[in-house]
Amino acid sequence: MKVRLNFNYKSATAWGTLLTAIATGGIGILTGLGVVVKQTDATTIYGSITAGVSLLTTLGILTASTDKQGGNNDQK
Repeated sequence: MKVRLNFNYKSATAWGTLLTAIATGGIGILTGLGVVVKQTDATTIYGSITAGVSLLTTLGILTASTDKQGGNNDQK
């Protein structure tokens, strides 16, 4: 059985969501192990993720949901 994931690797939203979920999971694991993660540290991590995704979107590497699509609208 082959599992096929539907992940739009050019989408800024998809990358932002994935990286935020990974960061949240990592912070949760650290907290579960007794490591104190301050709110300011978590905010810095999330801000860095947002800044990185925004930079890649600005450079045209990722696409935002507000970007215009190509000439025809028949996406499959």
